[in-house]
Amino acid sequence: MASTQQNGFGNKQQKRAFIASLVGTTVEWFDFFIYATAASLVFSTIFFPDFGSNVGLLASFATLGVAFLARPVGAFIFGHLGDRLGRRSTLIATLTLMGVSTGLIGVLPTWAEIGIWAPVLLTILRFIQGVAVGGEWSGAVLMSVENAPKSRARFYGSAPQIASPLALVLATIVMYFVARLPGDQLLAWGWRIPFLAGFVLVIIGMVIRLGVQESSEFQEVKEAGEVKGNPIATVIKRMPVRVLVGIGLQASVIVLFYLITTYMLSMATERHGLERSDTLMILLIAAMVDLMAIVVVGILADKINPWKIFMVGVAFTLLFAVPLFFLFDTGNGVLMTLAFTFALVLGHASVYAVVSSMTSDLFPTEVRYSGVALCSAFAGVAWAATTPLLAAALVPAGGTAHWWPLAGMIVLASVISLLSGLAARKHTTDVEGEPKPAGIVPGQSQAAVRANAG
Repeated sequence: MASTQQNGFGNKQQKRAFIASLVGTTVEWFDFFIYATAASLVFSTIFFPDFGSNVGLLASFATLGVAFLARPVGAFIFGHLGDRLGRRSTLIATLTLMGVSTGLIGVLPTWAEIGIWAPVLLTILRFIQGVAVGGEWSGAVLMSVENAPKSRARFYGSAPQIASPLALVLATIVMYFVARLPGDQLLAWGWRIPFLAGFVLVIIGMVIRLGVQESSEFQEVKEAGEVKGNPIATVIKRMPVRVLVGIGLQASVIVLFYLITTYMLSMATERHGLERSDTLMILLIAAMVDLMAIVVVGILADKINPWKIFMVGVAFTLLFAVPLFFLFDTGNGVLMTLAFTFALVLGHASVYAVVSSMTSDLFPTEVRYSGVALCSAFAGVAWAATTPLLAAALVPAGGTAHWWPLAGMIVLASVISLLSGLAARKHTTDVEGEPKPAGIVPGQSQAAVRANAG
């Protein structure tokens, strides 16, 4: 650990690493979320007009899922580069890729202009977005955690987690005003505005990231000559169980989040007749509370065992699955807002704030980028890519089918995360499988352990 500072937020370099992780990931998730929101609100009309409303929505969510299928590609590419060349240069590459692909979506012709080529090009650009995200989250986590002062390791690990709801708030605000445009203007040009902002935002994120030095822990590995020749292969061959545990840790939080932020928005408009702007306002309120909750949980996790926080959050998600849909199915705006807020704060924030550093704990520094990237990428494939598509297939947003299958999805995902949380206690060791260092507790970062030992 680079710092000798025992308390406080950290030195100048550590603060830069935290801010770079927060801002850069916010930019990437902003680009990602505006696509998800547009997919649920307008893309079925713009890019799939001849498919009918339900099939068009399914096709729109299918392009959303393409990005998650692309994440493993990004994990293999950027995980390898991150463990071979370093965290800093890899994160600059992922940010550039995301910004350019998002901006290009904003200038795409529609189905009415070029026919089938419109959704084809949209899918290609969405795939590129997925490749970028496949390397972004893991690198942002490590840039922050590996530079953290030991007393703030968990809070620093929450930096990219804070970025997610922050980006959701920003994206929802933008899409709220865009959705208030008259229908013809929204479909003609209004939907393009948030995507074109990708060109501008990437410059802001790039300036900040260029000012950050390499991760202190990776620099130590590099100077010691311990950089692996093929880190991805090392993880796959020697630590497959850890990867499965890391994937399972994210099941409940991802399924819950993507049901709320994509599919349930469509349910609100098509089944309950809410205006697009009203559904976005409900989501905005819940996301703002979620954002504050993640900050609070990140701070508390440096004082309370993060493993306990994680398990309590997953247990709440399981228990709240049915009440969530009872409240949502009333069609009452206030009750729907309360349902979203409780779900995001107690089920999402409590898990999401700590799962990043818990996943980091599963792997040693020399292969950590590859390990965390694989966990994140395949969690996206397993949970995020399938959730909106499966939900739309089981319970059509505009139909009369009951919501029980959706609650069942959350319960099943929660059980998987609970079992993974139990397994995570046994796998916080180094690459050789030696016993846990003296004084380690479940979920305590390896960086913090080394700092305490020193």
